[in-house]
Amino acid sequence: MGFDMSVISKADLDKVFGPDTLGDTPSERARSSRREFVRGQTMLAEASEEATGHRLAAAEALDSFDFPTLLTVVEEGQAPLVRDRSEPARTLRRHREALGYTQQHLARRANVAVEDVIKAETPGKISSIRILERLALPLAVDERVLGFKKQVDIEALGVRLRQLTHAGEGRAGLSPTTVAALAESAWVIARQKSLLSLIGEPNTERLESFRPDDDYGYPTYERGYYLASRARQLLGMDLETPIQSMRGLVADTLNIPLVQTRLGRGLAGATIASGDARGIVVNIEGDNQSVWVRRMTLAHELGHLLWDPEQRLNRLAVDRYSDLKINSSFRRDPVEVRANAFAIAFLAPPAIVGRMVYQANDIPSAVFEVAQHFDISVTAAAAHVGNISRVSVVLPRGNPFPEPSDEVRAQEDFTIDYFPLKDTPPALVGRFAWAVARALDRNVISKDTAATLLRTTQDNIYPDVMKSIIDLAERR
Repeated sequence: MGFDMSVISKADLDKVFGPDTLGDTPSERARSSRREFVRGQTMLAEASEEATGHRLAAAEALDSFDFPTLLTVVEEGQAPLVRDRSEPARTLRRHREALGYTQQHLARRANVAVEDVIKAETPGKISSIRILERLALPLAVDERVLGFKKQVDIEALGVRLRQLTHAGEGRAGLSPTTVAALAESAWVIARQKSLLSLIGEPNTERLESFRPDDDYGYPTYERGYYLASRARQLLGMDLETPIQSMRGLVADTLNIPLVQTRLGRGLAGATIASGDARGIVVNIEGDNQSVWVRRMTLAHELGHLLWDPEQRLNRLAVDRYSDLKINSSFRRDPVEVRANAFAIAFLAPPAIVGRMVYQANDIPSAVFEVAQHFDISVTAAAAHVGNISRVSVVLPRGNPFPEPSDEVRAQEDFTIDYFPLKDTPPALVGRFAWAVARALDRNVISKDTAATLLRTTQDNIYPDVMKSIIDLAERR
């Protein structure tokens, strides 16, 4: 946390966290402390039965603020968090305008009254912290430090999202609803990263071996093939073995924040940089309802995340289903061409596909075998086989095409289909929910925070449910 231990005495540590806590640093003491703090719009105070603000565990209060602030709280009863009268009104309004939301649209997304938005954006007015937290999420604002710290990177993301609402490249722009869903996904990505750090499990070792690659030279697809082979090598995967679960590889093995949410029928997925956190968003509507298509979408976005330099992504890369077709004529952007080539080669290595074609009785048989063996769509397999063999692939009519196996569906749909809290949106299940449950179990967030993050009530946050969330995410 950057504290100067020479000026923090044992007496002060006892005073803030309790004499029964263990450790020599504020961080160690906070993790063993049962004390809670309460945050309102402008103040932080010690928790009491009558307090109506957001209750925080000692560890999360320390993580969001600092030790001197907590010391002020216990010595004076409360500590000011917002020292500028224009905050948090100015931050909320600036981020809303960056996204291009009207006050009415923000109210709908946050499920609050328009009057609540107006009040929150009026300097000097006091709003419920619960209202402010609801407003923060669709704005991709970190609600923990709203009004306390500046959030410059998030505003840049908002501007990029707003730009995507306008038509470009001969196609319609994104709808306000889709933009809002992507902004909320950015919030999930950033929040998951902070939760993993809080529980001491950032687990970024595998990602650290990847270095951005700025080579998009012609023929671009060959560079994508090379990077796919390189990725498999860095991950310790041979070319023969199919990838059992792209969801598991992204979310569990690589520990990349993966948000599965509703983005309408035309958008496939996105790669988002939110602050210093990068994550992947995948649509669960439209063509991605097929697990084979969704695997391709995940592989495409993984290609962006692993290899594209930040300036190429411009904080956000959004992909439509038409862009993910292997031989797509909709986009000539080399960044997308390379990501497409990476995706198909990562899922179905060209050398192995070429061998399967050579050994097959005919081209259609090879296509069906490639689709089933590597769990990719027949359409993608046909295009891949055609590109590798330099032949025109014509599939027979009337014969049933292969379908994903029940095992593959279960692997890829696992966290969507099975989750114990029915009111929690799809964007928050999976690894994000696991991080919340782990953080609560380790006493680094409060029950209040866990309920807020999972969009449920504290009545639903009891040990058996949290244990089932942990077991569900670790069953892979």
